Amino acid sequence: MNSPPVTRPYFSSDPAKEKAAVILCWAVTFLSTLILIFFWEETRSLQFIANLQQYRTPFVEFLFRFFTFLGDDQFFMVFFGVLIWCVSKPLGFWTAFVLLTSGTYSGLIKDLTILERPALAGIIQPDNSAFPSGHTLTAITVWGYLAVRLKNRNFWLWSALTIIMIAVSRLILGYHFLGDVLGGIALGIPFLLFFLWLSTAFIEQKWMDKVSLPLLLSLSLAVPLLISSLLPGSDPPKLMGYLAGASFGYILEKEKVRSAVNAPFFKQIIKSVIGLAVLFGIIMGLGPVLPSAVEILGFIRYGLGGLWVTLIAPALFVKLRLSGTTKEPDQEIDQPTIPLPSESV
Repeated sequence: MNSPPVTRPYFSSDPAKEKAAVILCWAVTFLSTLILIFFWEETRSLQFIANLQQYRTPFVEFLFRFFTFLGDDQFFMVFFGVLIWCVSKPLGFWTAFVLLTSGTYSGLIKDLTILERPALAGIIQPDNSAFPSGHTLTAITVWGYLAVRLKNRNFWLWSALTIIMIAVSRLILGYHFLGDVLGGIALGIPFLLFFLWLSTAFIEQKWMDKVSLPLLLSLSLAVPLLISSLLPGSDPPKLMGYLAGASFGYILEKEKVRSAVNAPFFKQIIKSVIGLAVLFGIIMGLGPVLPSAVEILGFIRYGLGGLWVTLIAPALFVKLRLSGTTKEPDQEIDQPTIPLPSESV
């Protein structure tokens, strides 16, 4: 497996701007943490969230439901599938890796804190605990990672807007207290910076080149399974199962299938329709047979979903001549084929 292509500098080719961006990241983290420490009760004010409800006009409702959807699992399932099949396999896989690991991290904190969500009339709350806001945390890690990878000013602006609007949406829609959102910020930024550092170390130290293919395939299954068995809650088996299947498939696909992502537009549409239909069929259709209530069965079901996205679907697309193949396993590793203006930060 090739390492995720993240290199220094992360935020800007200008050293002064790069330093300022890193300082800003840590300043926002520390400020959010300090507010939580010294104003904890105030950040969990139900009255503040109740007051925000007066601004929920039909337009505001639509706007913030759109942005909160950009942080939903359903959106990311569609997004990562299309990204892997039609845009860039490495970019799609490693962005999914960021989501699944940061989502597991967020879920662990939720299970440790077990804090209630705002009790507001007419709002049906999710059944997990409130702190931190998982939407806010994963918005920072996923959209932040994509922005670092693409290094495009316009995408940076879109990512910053998306992160802010997702965070605000959780307040406007009444799903979280202010402290939950600040917790997502305080925990999400360090996670993103750590992942960027680790990704860079993988490349510089060539860690993955030192591991044999059989061992790598074994680890791709064993590590998520171990993490899933150790962590409490219903989410780790699903997230780690998907990660195990996607990782195993991604490694094997690059060695055996080597599908190309480039194709005529109508073939891209066909690939996306087939791929997503089967993916949702696996995740939802197999629910009664492999229920999440039995953790190992949920792990297997989501693992099959991940395997479909990164291995079975690309192999099927090649068989159906919806995709070509690449000659070298390393092709498409460094340059994601995304038609964005070449306007670097």
